Amino acid sequence: MKKIFPPPIVSGRKPAYNPPMPFLAGESLILYDNRGRAYVIPELIPGKVFNLDGHLFPHAELMEKASEGESYVGPRGLTLTPFRPTLRETLSHMKRRTQVIYPKDQGLILMWGEIRPGLRILESGIGAGALTLSLLRMSAPGGEVVSLEKREEHASEAMSNLRRMVPELMGNHKLLIGSYGDPGWEESVPGVFDRVVLDLPEPWEGLSGLAKKLRPGGILVSWMPTPLQVHTLSNRLKDSGDFHLVQTVEAIVRDWEFGPTSVRPAHRIVGHTGYLTMARRAAPGIPYIAWEPSF
Repeated sequence: MKKIFPPPIVSGRKPAYNPPMPFLAGESLILYDNRGRAYVIPELIPGKVFNLDGHLFPHAELMEKASEGESYVGPRGLTLTPFRPTLRETLSHMKRRTQVIYPKDQGLILMWGEIRPGLRILESGIGAGALTLSLLRMSAPGGEVVSLEKREEHASEAMSNLRRMVPELMGNHKLLIGSYGDPGWEESVPGVFDRVVLDLPEPWEGLSGLAKKLRPGGILVSWMPTPLQVHTLSNRLKDSGDFHLVQTVEAIVRDWEFGPTSVRPAHRIVGHTGYLTMARRAAPGIPYIAWEPSF
């Protein structure tokens, strides 16, 4: 018998839908009040209590009684609506001691860097692990992310975040303590990579070694906050004889507000956060190939 999708709605009968899954220990949770304010529980742990201005929400009770996308009334009458956080929400509320690469920039890195399953990716500058999390998710299954970080306190915080948020992907991740750009840094990093992603103040310092670690056809993506950094890296890449199609972009995101009789851009925008410089690795001896926009 031929199946019809979606199923027809029979008059007087509600369409079938998948019942909401209960929240489990170890999951993160984001709760919204009626004004749109968000409150994050990084990890549900039985026995712990979430305190919101004196309103107590036991984790065990949230796991037992709360359902995703449905209003939940706390002990003192405060109503919140819980959801499992999206990756964007997770990154925005991640515990960190360093600035993370914003979701809008991560989106460009993942798309323009052509991050896909099965790739071997080297990143330097792990920070709090925000970008590492996205790279692991996008390169699975079959991929591997190797993080090179010189500061052990940053590496420790990042690994704690990753183990909590993507324990199932930790087998695809390796952490190396070392400094990109030091003489011979590439000798401490085994193998060759399909992609290299850098979040460093002076990414040009390691270019000679980088040419040995990125395969021909591979893509380099570097995030930097200032035009002077971009200028220096771009010129070094063009003069290297190893990298081509050097291009730099930035992303600016603006929300729009819709009222009953009005449409206007939001007063606040997520403006400049950093620049993304991309380049393609090619075999030695090829004259520099310049990037030109296709539109």
